[in-house]
Formats: sequence, C-alpha cells, structure tokens
Amino acid sequence: MLHELSAYLIPIITAVIAWFGSRAKTKRELKSMELDNEIKTSSYYQGVLDDMSMRLAQAVKEIMDLENRYRQLMQMNSELMVEIKKLKDSNSDLIEEIRKFKQLNGKSR
Repeated sequence: MLHELSAYLIPIITAVIAWFGSRAKTKRELKSMELDNEIKTSSYYQGVLDDMSMRLAQAVKEIMDLENRYRQLMQMNSELMVEIKKLKDSNSDLIEEIRKFKQLNGKSR
C-alpha cells in the first residue's frame, strides 16, 4: 500500500515543485518583459522630447531672428520718418520761395 501511495505521491509532489519553480520563473520573465517595455517606452518618449526640444530651439532662433529683423525695420522706419520730415520742411521752404518769386515777378511786370 505504501508502494502504491508513493507511486501517486511522488509525481504529485514533483508536479507541485515544478509548478512553484515555473511560477517563479514566469514572474521573473513577466517582470523582465515589463522592464523591457518600459525601457522601449522611455526611449520612444526620450526621442519625442529630443525632437520637441530641437524644434523649440529652432522656433526660438527663428523668433529671435524675426525680432532682430523687426528692430532693424523699426530703425529704418524711424530714419525714413526723419527723412520725410526733412523733405516736407524742404518742400514747404521751396513752396515759400516760389510764392516770393511769383510776388516779385508779378510786381516787376
């Protein structure tokens, strides 16, 4: 009877031990797969962040270039406004000279 009982118990005990061993191995493999997935995900997001960082740096450079161009244009506008004022004053002076000339010309005839 002991011999018959051991014939059933030994495979059952072996199966239980194998089940516990394989369970621990499966947990380790799952944990390893989770870590691999997290590493791949972090690499993906690192790539996205690097790309966004590069695009942001490019956008900031473009904005700075546009700001410099804006300042140059504002300086040119200011200089042109001064030039326009000078030309208006000169035009007014010339108109006054023409009036005086017409008056002198009209008096002498």
